[in-house]
Amino acid sequence: VVESRGGIMDSIQRFSNLPTYLPASPHISNADIFFFLKEANQDIMRNSSLQSRVDSFFIYKANQPPVLNATYGPFSVEQPVPLDLMLTSASFGFTNKFTFNWKLKSHIINSSIYSNKPKIQTLFYIAGKDWDDYDSEEMLPCVKMFAFLESREVVASCRLTGHLGLCVVELELSPSWFSSPPPLVSEETASLEGITVELFYKIYAVDGECSPEDAKWENNIHAGEENEHQALSAMERIGSIVVYPNQDKLKQSSLRVDENIIIHLPLSPVREGDIVTFHVFLADYSLADQFVLRIRTAPGVRISDIRVSDADQWGVQEETDSARSSATLTCVHNDPGAEDRANTTSYEILQMDFEIDNASSLAGAQQITWQVEYPRDDSVSELVVSEIFVSRTMFVGIVPLAMDTEILNTAILTGRMVAVPVKVVAVQEDGSVVDVSDSTECRSADEDVVKV
Repeated sequence: VVESRGGIMDSIQRFSNLPTYLPASPHISNADIFFFLKEANQDIMRNSSLQSRVDSFFIYKANQPPVLNATYGPFSVEQPVPLDLMLTSASFGFTNKFTFNWKLKSHIINSSIYSNKPKIQTLFYIAGKDWDDYDSEEMLPCVKMFAFLESREVVASCRLTGHLGLCVVELELSPSWFSSPPPLVSEETASLEGITVELFYKIYAVDGECSPEDAKWENNIHAGEENEHQALSAMERIGSIVVYPNQDKLKQSSLRVDENIIIHLPLSPVREGDIVTFHVFLADYSLADQFVLRIRTAPGVRISDIRVSDADQWGVQEETDSARSSATLTCVHNDPGAEDRANTTSYEILQMDFEIDNASSLAGAQQITWQVEYPRDDSVSELVVSEIFVSRTMFVGIVPLAMDTEILNTAILTGRMVAVPVKVVAVQEDGSVVDVSDSTECRSADEDVVKV
């Protein structure tokens, strides 16, 4: 708001038929995009005085502190726009760089983790930072992430770096968190629904490597209440993750071979040398008590082990070729009384381990075919194909990054097209980040609103 006062008395205004207003000219400097506004319902008498003038303005983008300048005839005055009117990011307010456009964004790589791999990964990046305005000597602040479960907590840090201003914080939860649930969580709830862990972060500046400001904030687990208020007073919430005590059962898909046999297979990609376990189930209400299962693998994938889940219930005779690329499994129920099994739910018959050859240089989807024969009925199912996706680099998640989180269509006012660059990065298992923008495709949900 600009307010100036003239030296002409109001009494003169009463004798003039000309419009009366103070002819001061406001201007904003050090701002990339700004607009002077006129309110739709603005009072017509607001600027009908030669003593004062009021103008509203909106600063949209600025890379340095804006300055308001007002001129009136030969007179001129200027004043920096107060930062409390700029709505600058409180997170970066302590840095020596003007950060009006900066906002710290976070992305939890996987919101569900498991007690056998209790690692939490969160990617942080600066939105609003000009990717082309990059100084290799620039020292960006550090980000500290906290994980809380009742009175238990763990903390880890990383430094924002590069022209994208990003980093990945990794922390591992202690096995003791899962051996006994926290006081307010029952064992039954923890087993069925998992345990919810809350994540928070804060930013801090340090000249050397990122590390906790206090010796008590080591990169390990500690409990107690003395640090809780100190940490929460400067924290912002990221979100929550759920820790399940069992193996990664949620990341499996079901492949139905026919009305009797279902294969449970993992969805996650694997690497060379990994062993992948497939589970063979009998479907709900199935009366099948004898069948032959034929399996054939792609080159570079071998059958390493076959295990019967319950030898008292099922007998399995296996035949494999010398390369262990195909197998014939004759499965016979030891108690063929169908009446006792007619109302049972689906249950596991056997498990099969498939090993990815280290020397095969495999990549992409590798197929495994399944077929069921029923000797008693002299019938054969259709050939069903499952896939194992082999990746040479283990990506645990992809994250889209926009240089700014807001887009304001000012083209109708400025005549210049408004565009916001977008990149896609992939986070690997070790926390490293790879730019995969050239390998991705983007589509707009509404071309009339945003074009890609």
